Parts: sequence; structure tokens; C-alpha cells
Amino acid sequence: MASQSSKPAAPRSTAPAGLTRLYLFTYNTISLILWASVFSYTASLLPSHAQKNNLPAIFGQTFSPLLLTQSLALLEVFHSLVRLVRAPVTTTGMQVASRLLVVWGILAQFGGDIVGGADTQIGDYAYLGCVAAWGVTEVIRYGFFAITLSGNSVPAWWTWFRYNTFYVLYPIGISSECTLIFQALRPAAEVDPLFRWFLIAVLVIYVPGSYVLYTHMIAQRRKVLRGKKRSD
Repeated sequence: MASQSSKPAAPRSTAPAGLTRLYLFTYNTISLILWASVFSYTASLLPSHAQKNNLPAIFGQTFSPLLLTQSLALLEVFHSLVRLVRAPVTTTGMQVASRLLVVWGILAQFGGDIVGGADTQIGDYAYLGCVAAWGVTEVIRYGFFAITLSGNSVPAWWTWFRYNTFYVLYPIGISSECTLIFQALRPAAEVDPLFRWFLIAVLVIYVPGSYVLYTHMIAQRRKVLRGKKRSD
């Protein structure tokens, strides 16, 4: 599921504002650079590999940096737990857990089987869909927070992208994630039948979970744009 975080919370007395702000700025800047690198690198490989009908090779060349970059998001759960940010722990945990399941539980285990299968390229397109939706979303999101934490004003066009592109990117990301999980049902059953049933349960949970996260982002959009209109 697409990731979403909130602006830094008022720091606690045990965490000086300057150090908290510097840490969050550093985290968001590093995440921005990593996601921009993963997305741009994947995009640069697409033309030549698509022409050669060799999309599976993209997975082998890009998955390791994607795994590292996405795993860094575990820190966001910690940020919510200790109240460095205002993002609710529940929604943050749902967002991070769903992506970690895809990268660690699905792609790291069965990527070779479900990406570039002999009978279909569905896994190829689902993987590219995840990279595209996650990459664009995170470049916009981490860039937004990095600019905010730097003390500068976020350009109006960046704010517009921040609170409007999710209408398209969330469905792409969620459908791609679900496709990869569905594709993993067969190899998961070969490992352990319970693993397959777990993945089926996850697919069922995606229905209400996606609704909760999608409507949460819509509510955030309304709140921000309403505040912007009042300031104007």
C-alpha cells in the first residue's frame, strides 16, 4: 500500500527541536535521494529491455536497491511510536507492513518465479507498477517534507502533486501489490500451505485496508487545501 506520513510533531522536552528537525530532515533527504535513484535507474533500463522483450532482467538489476530503500521505511513506525511525527501508528504500520510483505515476503522469496514467468508477463508489469507508484509517490512525499523541514516554503505545484497524484498512484500501487501476492500463492503453497492461506488472508485484508488508507489521504488532502484557502 502506498506510504503516507505526516508533518513533524511538536518535539518532546527530551528531544531538542533543533536535533529533532535535523534528524527528520536528514532522514527525508536520504529517502528522497534513494527513491529518486531507484525510480530513475529502473526507468533508464526500461526502453532497452522492453525492446529486447527482456523485462525480467530489470528485476534482477533493480531489486536489491529497492529492497534496501523500502526497508528504511521501518524507521517511520519508530517515528510514530516516539511521536517524532504526528502520523498515527496504526496507519503508518499498515502502510509499512504491506510494502515490507511485498519486498521481503514475496519478491525476496519468489521474485525469480513470479517476475518473468514463462507463461505470462503479469509479474513483470506488477513489479514495474510497484516501482513506478512507490517511486513517484515517495519522491514527491519525501521531497515535500525535506523542503518543509529545511525551513523553506513548499512550491504550490509541489503541494498540488503531493495531495492529488495519489488518486492515480494509489490504485496502481495497490493493484500491483495484490497482483504480486496473488502470483506468489502457488510457490508459497510449495513452501508451506499455511503461508498460502496467510497470503490469501492478506489479500482479503487489502480490501478494507486500502479503503482506510485511501480515505485517510483524501481527508488529509481536504484538510490541507482547506487550510490553504483560509491562508489565501
